[in-house]
Amino acid sequence: MEILVILTALLLSFSLYPLYKLFDQWRNRGGYLIDYVNFRPSDDREIPTEFCESIVRRNKRLGLEEYRFLLRIIVSSDIGEHTYGPRNIVEGREDSPTHGDSLLEMDECFFGTLDALFARTGFAPTDVDALVLNVSMFCLAPSLSARIVNRYRMREDVKVFNLSGMGCSASLISQQDIQQY
Repeated sequence: MEILVILTALLLSFSLYPLYKLFDQWRNRGGYLIDYVNFRPSDDREIPTEFCESIVRRNKRLGLEEYRFLLRIIVSSDIGEHTYGPRNIVEGREDSPTHGDSLLEMDECFFGTLDALFARTGFAPTDVDALVLNVSMFCLAPSLSARIVNRYRMREDVKVFNLSGMGCSASLISQQDIQQY
């Protein structure tokens, strides 16, 4: 009698397993990467290695140890001849950046990239269901996601995941957020 109960339980579990797999697939619907665009700044913002060294040298707050440390970082970080930097650093204004500098850099990066993405895919901003904004540094104001939603006049019901201040781990968390969406 015990063998009959065990066999019945095994048959029942094997028959319910495909139903569980279907439910699991429905529950964990994935997001799809349709296309992507890399941001490439204009050539006037290129920072070759020699110029990078001159940027470090012109900083009067660095002592000998900090100078050595930064030079080691430059050498070991694979900064090549096609590395780009913010406009205020290229123009020598790193001691006094303005709020306008940061807004210009953000607009240039986000809007230029999104314009190219929408043009390549043929999707309209109103087709977007979820916006995951991943910024490694903490940015309190302005709300970067609000700037994007307002600029492109996205739908009111767009799901916004604003990840900021998480450093490099934000990319892993954004993958989880979009999968749960």
